[in-house]
Amino acid sequence: MSNIQSQDLFAIAGVSNIDEESAAAVSGGNLDLSDLRNGGGRRLNNLKGRFSSLGGFNNKASWYQLKGNRDWFVYTGKNFTGLRFRIKAGTKGNFAGLANNNIESARPV
Repeated sequence: MSNIQSQDLFAIAGVSNIDEESAAAVSGGNLDLSDLRNGGGRRLNNLKGRFSSLGGFNNKASWYQLKGNRDWFVYTGKNFTGLRFRIKAGTKGNFAGLANNNIESARPV
């Protein structure tokens, strides 16, 4: 019988003081969105987890940045429906074609 113990990351000394980029790597990634090309304009930053709707940001995203080491899926419909696009970890760029100004939900892969 093994005696395996787990500990919350924030209970370990020093972990709560890591920078945003390191936190993104630990959590799997943070997604940033902008309503203008090249990251200008209104932003929706540091998305973590699953978003069945982007609320007031639905159908507005023209740019993305994905920090961390985990890919994300973005969808043209709410509740992870419609067309699905994969964003690669550690990338940023402008949405094109059917994805541009047409994203309504997002989640890590």
